[in-house]
Amino acid sequence: MTGWRPRLGALAGSVVLVLVATACADQADRNPLSGDVVGVGDGAPLPVGDPGAVAFAAIDDVIAYWERTYPEVYGGDLAPLAGGLHPYGPDTEMPPCGDPRPSYEEIANNAFYCAGSDLIAWDAARLLPWINEQFGAFTIGIVFAHEYGHAIQARSGDDGPTIVLELQADCFAGAWTAEVAAGHSRSFQVDASALDASLAGLVAISDAPGTSADDPLAHGSGFDRIGSFQDGFEKGAARCAEYPRTRLPIVEMPFDPGEESSRGNLRLDDEGSDAGLLTRLEVDLNAFYDVLFDQLGLNWRPVDDLVLVDPAIDEVTCGGEQLSGEALRYAAAYCEDENIALFDRAGLAEDLYEIGDFAVASEIARLYALAAQVQFGLDEGRAASLQADCLTGVWAFSSFERADFQPDNLIMSAGDLDEGIMGFLAYDVSTEDTGSVFERTDALRTGFVNGYRGCEEFAPVG
Repeated sequence: MTGWRPRLGALAGSVVLVLVATACADQADRNPLSGDVVGVGDGAPLPVGDPGAVAFAAIDDVIAYWERTYPEVYGGDLAPLAGGLHPYGPDTEMPPCGDPRPSYEEIANNAFYCAGSDLIAWDAARLLPWINEQFGAFTIGIVFAHEYGHAIQARSGDDGPTIVLELQADCFAGAWTAEVAAGHSRSFQVDASALDASLAGLVAISDAPGTSADDPLAHGSGFDRIGSFQDGFEKGAARCAEYPRTRLPIVEMPFDPGEESSRGNLRLDDEGSDAGLLTRLEVDLNAFYDVLFDQLGLNWRPVDDLVLVDPAIDEVTCGGEQLSGEALRYAAAYCEDENIALFDRAGLAEDLYEIGDFAVASEIARLYALAAQVQFGLDEGRAASLQADCLTGVWAFSSFERADFQPDNLIMSAGDLDEGIMGFLAYDVSTEDTGSVFERTDALRTGFVNGYRGCEEFAPVG
């Protein structure tokens, strides 16, 4: 938009992870020291008593996966790690990576693969407890699936820019997770709630907004990392092996000059004649669907109004019903009979804006997608709900500044797509009829990457 940007806040915490892997947040319901499976279920992630035991169980599981998979994808047998495994802490010997060995301060709060010594090392004193507490035991498994992915690169000879190799390792972690989800793991179980929780960890340890994809330490934005993880989860390690020879849809970008102070966030409300985000969204979304419908050979009936409410004082008619008070709290709806988009300005908009302006924008954009589906004659349900997220991704791409295109009204900024995902997580209304957050995020990405034709995967467009 004339900006849109920051992110995260609460989930990122204060821990800086430079070399860390992907994260996924799952609920662990059994202690791996007892020999039981590390499982997941509904609700928030639960930590286990000994994250160090989970780390070794995860590495064993990942190695078993690659012993089966490496010959199929690359040919030949998988060579073991020559340098072994090295948990460390402030009071232990440091891993033999480099000469001299690094100090603890240099590698605190990290997990990494050291190519020169062919070893995997991790901070067992700080990093593992933090991941365990924040995201649960299965996240630890994803971290090591990512790091072992770098060991696979060393064996296969895969090479390329840092960000491509990091995203390939995320893809490998997704491929391993799919094997766990299919029931092929001896130590882990994962279900839909765990996959939803994993997205929080992926965004939390992604690059800070404003990082350039050309940065030699770049690992990818949350949107990039989640996309690669989902790519591996859906298509397997063979797809990941193509990354160094594939042009990846990387969206990580630096802030434009002057955006650092606002972190790219556009204020919500108007100031005099200068329109804020909410006013610009009304104009932009109606204009977007007018163009889309024209491409489909249809006529777009504009949404009459974006009605912003304060549940404490407002009453509004939606679907023929008079709504007020608690019925408007955190409301986000398209009212077909009245042809309006209804949105809680006092509560929902403020809370999402704490994440970033695109978290607000994507929720409102979804309401206009629902309006489009009414005009398509599409029935409600799971497929339609995911298509609405997909169409939101198509709209987001229309606001993405590219070499061949300069948006007129709203311009996407660094970190915006991460904010949209965080909005999904924060305002999680997942049901049988909406799909999981993991599925919704995949649908958003499908629209952003593949355009409106990609949304026909869920339901007809037009």
